[in-house]
Amino acid sequence: MKERFAGLDFLRGLGIFFVVMLHSAFYYFGGLYDLDLNDPPPIVTVIGLLLMFAGMFAIISSMVHCIQMFRRSTSDPGGASPGRTALQFTVRGAVILVIAYAYFIITGPGVVDMAARTMDNSILVELIQSGRFKGVSFQRIFYIDSLVMLGMNIILLGFFSALMLKILKTAENPWFRKSLFIGGILSAALSLARIPLYSILMEALDEGDHGIFIALNWLVNKNNPILPYIAFGFFGMWMSASMLTLGWKIMRTRVLLISALFLVAGVALYVVLPDTMLERSIDMKWYSIMLAQLGLFMLMVLGALKIFDFRHAGASNRNVIVRFFTRFGVAGLTVFFLESVVSALVFRLLGLMIPGISLDLWQALVYGAVLSLVWGVLLILWEKAGYKFGLEFFYGKIVAALSGQSSKLVRLSEKTEKTEKAEK
Repeated sequence: MKERFAGLDFLRGLGIFFVVMLHSAFYYFGGLYDLDLNDPPPIVTVIGLLLMFAGMFAIISSMVHCIQMFRRSTSDPGGASPGRTALQFTVRGAVILVIAYAYFIITGPGVVDMAARTMDNSILVELIQSGRFKGVSFQRIFYIDSLVMLGMNIILLGFFSALMLKILKTAENPWFRKSLFIGGILSAALSLARIPLYSILMEALDEGDHGIFIALNWLVNKNNPILPYIAFGFFGMWMSASMLTLGWKIMRTRVLLISALFLVAGVALYVVLPDTMLERSIDMKWYSIMLAQLGLFMLMVLGALKIFDFRHAGASNRNVIVRFFTRFGVAGLTVFFLESVVSALVFRLLGLMIPGISLDLWQALVYGAVLSLVWGVLLILWEKAGYKFGLEFFYGKIVAALSGQSSKLVRLSEKTEKTEKAEK
């Protein structure tokens, strides 16, 4: 069984590159608070769409974990037992959640309040920008960023997989694959409940009913809650299970059909509904975007697998540009964790050299692109050391210590070996 798929690393890396770039552009655009969200420039709408990569990360993450589960089941009969599976998924998800909260509280990007024209920054970013050491706000503790979503997805999908393994005995049972598909359909449909539940959540917050708020927060609050992102996770696992049990060609046909249906349905709804995307309302417009993203990201993953893993095996992986983005897919978590702090430091230095500096939209995009390219160069150098002492390195060590196995450490060392061979 093939253990790693180059297309997944490349696509994840491409997503991280653009998120890092657009974070820097968005937060250092001088006209941010003056944007007319009712009639935004086209480029702002495009940026808003490009920042919505969380669903793609959810699909890729769940695919990778499903592949690892199948690999354990073939290499060790007891390696994919229900208990072992629950432990593996829970440990990985819990470590991601610890990183997620450290990131958003200490180093992450700001939370913008357009109406109040304020930015709720993380501790280090605020310290760099204003010299003030701030406490931890209520908003940042309960904010659901993409890493929080990934951690929750891993844990929930792990318990679901363990339950199915308990009932079906093996992941090779066709009903395991079918249960994932059913879970995806049901959770996508259930995500409609987020629209009324979000209103209840906001009412509870206004009235100071913290019990209801906490009960609903991770389920339906902004930005990346369980509904709808658990659906992306289910479909990611379904794609992996289909690929590993039915083969590439059958999986490709089925995914093409399902993803096309989601994409067409989402786009059709988006066209006929009033445009509230940049207002970030939780309404049917939001739901249409979610459906379209689900279909689009499944198609993107399918395309990446076709190009990098099921066409000319290995040929595309030697391309310089491909390797550039793939490094972000292997060690991008460290970059993601630090990019807001580095962006703040660089802009602070620019402010000392050019007092009163303010970037227009295109200058902000160039600023973000340059910083992302610099990160890419640093990853080239860091790859030669096996990405040691980054978050991925420590994540692998902790997971191996707590659950007995970590494919992350193996992947980091493999990248180093490939680099050395290429240099020879």
